Amino acid sequence: TLEAIRKSEDLSQRIFEAIFITGNNDNDSIVTALKLNAFAFQFKPIQVEALLNEIEDAKDTVNIRRYRKFQQETLTAQAEASASQISRLTSELEEGFGSAVELLAVSAEHYISGIELHVLRVGEMAACLGERLEMTKPECQALRLAAMLHDIGKFEGPSDIYNASRTLTAEEFEQTKKHTLTGRDFLARSKDPIFQLASRIAEQHHENYDGTGYPQGLSGDDICMEASIVHAVDVYDNLRAPRPYRDALPHHQALDIIVNGDKKSSPDHFHPRVLQAVLSKHRDIESIYERYRPPVATA
Repeated sequence: TLEAIRKSEDLSQRIFEAIFITGNNDNDSIVTALKLNAFAFQFKPIQVEALLNEIEDAKDTVNIRRYRKFQQETLTAQAEASASQISRLTSELEEGFGSAVELLAVSAEHYISGIELHVLRVGEMAACLGERLEMTKPECQALRLAAMLHDIGKFEGPSDIYNASRTLTAEEFEQTKKHTLTGRDFLARSKDPIFQLASRIAEQHHENYDGTGYPQGLSGDDICMEASIVHAVDVYDNLRAPRPYRDALPHHQALDIIVNGDKKSSPDHFHPRVLQAVLSKHRDIESIYERYRPPVATA
């Protein structure tokens, strides 16, 4: 039906969004709908409040799209949003998390160009999914800050491996795994609850729900929910962002890989509730990525 609507409507004259209500978890159908720019999914049994929220979000999106039809100021809006976010983050850090600035600065020195935006995106995306999973506002705020420190263990390097534009050797890959334990130990030095949470996330954000991850090979609910959330958004963001060894992937293709898997990824790697939250909030996640889109690399 949506495909027929897309073909028949004059999209330059009529702006709308489509919300699917379904009891069918057919991944192929969901991905097909995403390629047709479906706005959101509600899985049965329906939560009325959640549906009303999706409708309100869709209305807001329609209004934004109408505005942007006449006002092509996307770059300005992105710059203003980024400045606002940085200002808000700075304010929050000054109110009790000032030491996070130092941690982020130390780690960022060893990252490739644009990775600091990865930190912001993962934090925002994690909080977005936390809200969908019915975490409280303080819990989502703590998750956002803690998630930004998930790769802090990479400050020990070696940076040449993390920035390599080639396939890593088995030995090199094993070496990269150590950043999870390094990050855990580094963050655990602080007794602040945010850094204690960040320590668990740093250690577990590469653990897979089916037990095939690292460093401990944890599975199921032995992995803390916050780490499961960061795991999913970290994979999504890494698929979307350009890397030295491949081009960036579009939103629907990144979701296709997460939902259906590829040579490296499998849907069994993700907590089922987190995976459904990703599908339910995929528009918000895409919006966060676009807001903090990494700069285009130049020769």
